[in-house]
Amino acid sequence: MSKEIKIVAVTACPTGIAHTYMAAEKLEQTAKDLGYTLKCETNGSGGAKNVLTAQDIAEADGVIIAADITINLARFDGKPVLQCKVADGIHKAEELINKVVNKEVPVYSHKGKKSDTPAKKGGVYGHLMNGVSHMLPFVVAGGIFIAIAFLIDTVLGNAGGGDFGTVAPAAAWFKTMGGLAFNLMVPILAGYIAMSIADRPGLLVGFVGGLLATSGATFGLPGGDIPSGFLGGLLAGFAGGYLMLGIEKVCDKMPKALDGIKPVLIYPLLGLGGVAVIMCAVNPFMGMINSAMSNGLTAMADAGLMIPLCALLGGMMAIDMGGPFNKAAYVFATGMLALQTDAAYMIMAAVMIGGMVPPIAIALANTFFKKLWSEEERKNAPVNYIMGLSFITEGAIPYAAASPLTVIPACIIGSATAGALSAVFGCKLMAPHGGVFVFATMQGTWYWYILALVIGAVLGMLMLVVFKTIGSKISKNK
Repeated sequence: MSKEIKIVAVTACPTGIAHTYMAAEKLEQTAKDLGYTLKCETNGSGGAKNVLTAQDIAEADGVIIAADITINLARFDGKPVLQCKVADGIHKAEELINKVVNKEVPVYSHKGKKSDTPAKKGGVYGHLMNGVSHMLPFVVAGGIFIAIAFLIDTVLGNAGGGDFGTVAPAAAWFKTMGGLAFNLMVPILAGYIAMSIADRPGLLVGFVGGLLATSGATFGLPGGDIPSGFLGGLLAGFAGGYLMLGIEKVCDKMPKALDGIKPVLIYPLLGLGGVAVIMCAVNPFMGMINSAMSNGLTAMADAGLMIPLCALLGGMMAIDMGGPFNKAAYVFATGMLALQTDAAYMIMAAVMIGGMVPPIAIALANTFFKKLWSEEERKNAPVNYIMGLSFITEGAIPYAAASPLTVIPACIIGSATAGALSAVFGCKLMAPHGGVFVFATMQGTWYWYILALVIGAVLGMLMLVVFKTIGSKISKNK
């Protein structure tokens, strides 16, 4: 009687919303179909679920790490570990499982110094996404609270004026609470970028570096005290993380008797001093860049150039639907929110609507043009209405994977159009997530925003139909 094959897996994506769970479901279902046992731990936005126990790991024949953020691999020391992108867990599940079963996976040996980053996900991008994934809850919750404050004052007729959003006591409460969470965005981003690079010792230097970026601390030089904001936070995270790695390497030469005080005294002191000097030196320059970016965006809006920018960002959301292009557009938009300008809010609106279009366009095409889709695709399509309206672009991934040359271009056209129309209608969004659930927080422009979404989704649907029809004819003629 052959031994039962047992596999354990961990899935994690930068936002911890869709890819994490799609990969877990695909791996578990594929393993079941192949006759193997697979338990998958998901590291999503709500924390780790279905956590692997020591017994699970000990009994496993191999481990699959499908993650785009830093995963601590110390507990898998001595086990065959296959590391890959989270997207591979969705698209290459059978291939990954077969590699483990066929013993084509190297045995992992933990070095004992820091959490290991999955080798295939890309260093800088992976560290950035680790910071973004931890930052998002602060941005989302804080942004929505601030938007609610503006909504309350709008409803009560208090719109306009410098104290807009704080006139009514309830509005002031929401604005204050939202501001507290929102203002932690940059320190959290910097802290977890640095922690991704240097593990726990990096958290101090990154977090303090982020605070220094938001405060604009300098040595008192002319032009100082200019907050460097989001850009400064990015620099603080990477500079602090690599600084701490350098400090650890230097301290490795110290006597072993000092090992106990390194993490609680030597690392924090040297790290704090180093990141303080770095940020005080670069804050004036990064602050000027940040101010120039803010002024540039405002000028683009005034000159009518915001429309092509919003079209570009909206289209980027549909290129890879959760991949690097999508995340680049989203990170740019959420970072711009820190500027709290009308141009920044227009960018956020364009990015969100661009991410909502693909799932809705696919659902519409499956609803009204059933013959173009398989029975399985039609059956799974209705959930894309919900995912699209909730700003979960990843619902379109299975369809894009099955027919990339028809689905992706159609979705890009629909998303870019919706992003451009959002700018044309002057839509401004302060909430960085939530889809239709935050439409009411827009400053009197939600109905135009819905119109832009409808036009973009319908256009995407029509493009899908055209491309699918052309593709079918080409296939028949071959």
